[in-house]
Amino acid sequence: MNSQTKVCQNCKSDFIIESDDFNFYEKMKVPAPTWCPQCRLVRRLNWQGYRILYKRKCDFTGDMVISTHHPDSLHKVYRPDIWWSDKWDAKSYAHDVDFLRPFLEQFKALMQEVPFPSLYTAPSTMVRSDYCNAATELKDCYLCFRISGGEDNAYLNTVVETKQSLDCSFINNSELCYGSVRINKCYQAFFSQDCEDCNEIWFSKDLAGCSNCIGCINLRNKQYHIFNKPVTKEEYKKFVDELDLGSIQSLKEFQKRVDEFMDKQPRKQFHGRRNVNVVGDYISNSKNVRDSYMLNNGENLRYCQFLKDGPASECYDYSFFGEQAEMMYECCWSGWNANNCKFVSWLYTGHDVEYSFGCPGSGNMFGCMGIRKGEYCILNKQYSKEEYVQMIERIKKHMLDMPYKDRLGREYRYGEMLPAELSPWAYNETTAYEWFPLTKEEAVEKGFNWRDEDKREYQAATVELPDHIKDLPNDTTKEILKCVLCGMNYRLIAKEIVFYKRFNLPVPQQCPLCRDRARIALLNPMAIYKRTCVKCAKEIDTTYVPDRPEIVYCEQCYQAEVA
Repeated sequence: MNSQTKVCQNCKSDFIIESDDFNFYEKMKVPAPTWCPQCRLVRRLNWQGYRILYKRKCDFTGDMVISTHHPDSLHKVYRPDIWWSDKWDAKSYAHDVDFLRPFLEQFKALMQEVPFPSLYTAPSTMVRSDYCNAATELKDCYLCFRISGGEDNAYLNTVVETKQSLDCSFINNSELCYGSVRINKCYQAFFSQDCEDCNEIWFSKDLAGCSNCIGCINLRNKQYHIFNKPVTKEEYKKFVDELDLGSIQSLKEFQKRVDEFMDKQPRKQFHGRRNVNVVGDYISNSKNVRDSYMLNNGENLRYCQFLKDGPASECYDYSFFGEQAEMMYECCWSGWNANNCKFVSWLYTGHDVEYSFGCPGSGNMFGCMGIRKGEYCILNKQYSKEEYVQMIERIKKHMLDMPYKDRLGREYRYGEMLPAELSPWAYNETTAYEWFPLTKEEAVEKGFNWRDEDKREYQAATVELPDHIKDLPNDTTKEILKCVLCGMNYRLIAKEIVFYKRFNLPVPQQCPLCRDRARIALLNPMAIYKRTCVKCAKEIDTTYVPDRPEIVYCEQCYQAEVA
């Protein structure tokens, strides 16, 4: 089929569906989308609420638990160990399909009955890590999210196998790191970004195989460098000691100096390596990937984001997390041996699952919620294989003939992702808000749900932080601090005070959530722009916005001059 220009049902802007896209939709046996790629992305990310925590009661035991679901939520929650146990049966909530009502209206009713887990963790693998979510294999971790494998960490987001690190985002296989984003296999990386196989680096970007570098960018296999200039070991130590970064003021002044230096250095049009026919950013070891963001080991993908280590192949509109995944479409927070899944969220090791939430280890499910290791179910009701196949075809036709309509009148026929208003989280509790922040008025106008702030979390501080870490008492863990950005209260924990004093770092003036979102803001946006290479004037695809000040090179010029 030839390319076609469509008008987005949501934002009313034009978007193009290309012939290759139609081939994918035909293979997946779905109609072409009626929402543009950007609107589909935001709607999909609205189905991952992982970072905002509350205290509420478990609806099974009555115990107070930590949960991503607010106490005022209409949804029931069970403690994770209960949710994963055989003490309840999701099939007991089974509904018959009513062909006189829109199917997604019936799925909405099911979601309001079946309990959610209070936290999305593997509870048997969590040791003294109660305040972590979207997590597995943790020991002595605190406020760590989307993490698999870690020990003695705090305030991490999207992590694999990391130890004794604080305040980092998108970090893999690293140790004793702080304030860094997108680093891999690093040891003692501080305030750094896009670095790999590095040791003892500070305020650096795009380094590989480097050690003892500060304020450096675009270096490979270098040692003892300051602002990209080689120095002796003694000169390096003297420079670092004289900085005295334990002072808040000194750190801010040096960060400003680093930023001014970085603005004068060339950047590659995208971040990544070992790619063939790739358009996007933060992509490595991939082939035939377009309009995608932050993934590894991908092949034949489009509109995909945050697929970790892969491999993932033959997928469109797929966000988080993609390990051993194939033929996924409009899915969020799914992976680990998943294939041929559509319009689902929070799915592990599943196949042939559609319009479902939280059905790990299941196959051939349609419109189901909370069933573990099930097969041939619709609205949580068990069917035989033959009955299931016949019902699915009838339901799909029913969804085309009688679409669900949200409160803004947008139609959800078969082929659309689950509506945003059905998400168990409010917009400002989800990943969507991190990358596409909106005001309450904007979110409601766009059809999203919203959660107002709890004013009890905005008390006056009980102590004034000193400028220098050496002046901080060890018993400050008892005090209430107030974020200078959002005004929310936060506290220090003992392990972070030990960490700050060990590495001569000042206490942060922002709460953990603001710190995390500031790190995310350092990353380039999930959008592709046209620019020209500053060196050769060739037109390039890049995530650097055209009016940003960075000096952007095409990949060939960057490799010739830098790498």
